[in-house]
Amino acid sequence: MKKYGELTGNSSYISRMNRVNTINLIRNNDGISRAEIVKISGLSAPTVTRIVEKLITDGLVSEIGTGESSGGRKPRRLHFSGGNNHVIGIDLGTTNIHGVLSDLEANIVAEKQRPTPVEKDFSSVMEQTAGVISDLKKQLKDKNKRILGIGMAVAGLINRQRNVVGFSPNFHWHDVDVVQELKKWHDIPVIFDNVTRVMAMGEMSYGVGRTRRNFICVNVGYGIGAGIIIDGKPLYGPTGMAGEFGHVTLDKTSRIKCDCGNYGCLEALASGSGIAKIARKALEDGVSSSLIDMCNGDVATVTARQVANAAKAGDSLAWSILKQSLEYLGIGIAGLINLFTPEAVVIGGGVAEAGDILFDNVREVVRKRALPQAAGETNIYPATFGLKAAMMGSVSLILQEILSLDPALKTNNT
Repeated sequence: MKKYGELTGNSSYISRMNRVNTINLIRNNDGISRAEIVKISGLSAPTVTRIVEKLITDGLVSEIGTGESSGGRKPRRLHFSGGNNHVIGIDLGTTNIHGVLSDLEANIVAEKQRPTPVEKDFSSVMEQTAGVISDLKKQLKDKNKRILGIGMAVAGLINRQRNVVGFSPNFHWHDVDVVQELKKWHDIPVIFDNVTRVMAMGEMSYGVGRTRRNFICVNVGYGIGAGIIIDGKPLYGPTGMAGEFGHVTLDKTSRIKCDCGNYGCLEALASGSGIAKIARKALEDGVSSSLIDMCNGDVATVTARQVANAAKAGDSLAWSILKQSLEYLGIGIAGLINLFTPEAVVIGGGVAEAGDILFDNVREVVRKRALPQAAGETNIYPATFGLKAAMMGSVSLILQEILSLDPALKTNNT
């Protein structure tokens, strides 16, 4: 176990960090005693006692019995009270607004979903989102339990300095304030972030990242992004816009236009929307394929899922498109591995639901393209929560705030 040691400096900062270290020790070492916290943390016994009592009062820690005595009074064992404290997680997609009510240990209590009025303005989308939140709040029947916050995953560039969505090509939003808009309907604290970084936070709290401090989450859905975790912390960049992996140019001669306006971006070549566009263009040019039957002759409705299914069934056009797209994805991931040498790469998003056909091809390309010295210890995994990765990641946004004892969240009641 890590020994934290005494902190020096500003007294309020020291007090807060001592509490942060204590609650994290309790969460990561279920059944730990006060005496053990003293030994590991280097804090004095009175300091630990004071912190623990306050955490119990706040409902974040409970006592779960006693341990073996070493000569004196039996020590009381401590437990992080994830089951009594709840979070609402929202995955704000262009098709559906998918929400979950979960406790802090990622146990799902309820799920709700409403269609996204993407054709309408920002306020209409937020009103529908508020409706999902209301649906979920009604599912918490026990009045003794609390909803501590709302976490939200949003596709787009997040300006953390101003706490707004700076630009979302999926929604065609510019500088929109999610928090202020939702306050029209709910007074529960809201935290939001880029969907891929949110997925990475979920892995850090509940999945692959629980045992790794350096990993990358790649989201391959309608678009492509990367959530990069370095030394246990997400990489934001100076304004919060780091991780736009999908807008790395991989083919400068490509005539496939990306939603960002450039040509040859990885997102245009390997995302769900990119795969669908490439397939539609081929069908419009008269290439024979079983995709025609799958879409009932309406070429404009062809999806990446249909391309993947047709490829698995042996359709030559679909296989050619998917194979090329996965090669581009593998090349891009090999570049990430060479740059960051992560312990793991986690791939999620709708396209990742293609399963083995995606992972086998990507792993093979990475094996060929990445430096062996960089990639030798890097494993590639599917997202822990599959299509629920963004939702559970949004739950983890609030968990991370709780574990840092943000006062606006830890004392909030519904």
